[in-house]
Amino acid sequence: MAAMMLVTAVPFLVALRRPGQIAVAGAIYIATWALIGAGASFAMGSVMLPSHAAAGAVLVAGIYLLTPWARHARARCQLLCRQASADPVRAGLSYTCNCLLCSAGVMAALMVLGMTNLAVLAAATAVLLLYKVPFSVA
Repeated sequence: MAAMMLVTAVPFLVALRRPGQIAVAGAIYIATWALIGAGASFAMGSVMLPSHAAAGAVLVAGIYLLTPWARHARARCQLLCRQASADPVRAGLSYTCNCLLCSAGVMAALMVLGMTNLAVLAAATAVLLLYKVPFSVA
């Protein structure tokens, strides 16, 4: 899960510009997602869901992306991608927290769909990257 989410953090990490800042903020981000991935893997091993739960999970994930929490977190993610804090710890924690809120629906769907399916992981990464990356309209 950490590798999948690292792709979506590239614009933020590039905004930091300094290698030391990138290393600190990136370590916070990767460590957080690694812990979440380990917890999710453990939870997935403990729960069996019916096959029709997949459609519901995708629907709930889509609806969640439209909620005020997800939209606010997305706006913060995009702001941090354009203008990161000078403090790498603060920037890393802020971006990670907003990323968690922004992608919670997709992560929940991944738990139902299966985190070991590479096609599902690739699709989720693409969805989150398109959702989070700030596109400038000039």
